[in-house]
Amino acid sequence: MKKKIAIFGGSQESTYKQVGKKMGCEVLFHSGKTRNGGNKKEFRSIIKKADVVVVLLGACGHVSMDIVKELCKKSGKPIEYVNGFGASGAIQKGLGIISAA
Repeated sequence: MKKKIAIFGGSQESTYKQVGKKMGCEVLFHSGKTRNGGNKKEFRSIIKKADVVVVLLGACGHVSMDIVKELCKKSGKPIEYVNGFGASGAIQKGLGIISAA
């Protein structure tokens, strides 16, 4: 079964998905941009499908980070925070967490 990594933050969805495919995993992406104070429902469905969640610190707002953190805690999903915007670094971090679990 393919591993699924949820990435929150950034704007290069197609790049993340391509890099994920090359690394043998599926990337579930959300820009982290919120409308009217939050997308809790949207975030919840992505987190529910993922094996691990990666938040790009430089590309995600505080409100989104707090919502993602809260939802991961409730659902028991591992979460990792990554500095920078790099697709391969974020995906490698996520795969590292999955393999360590």
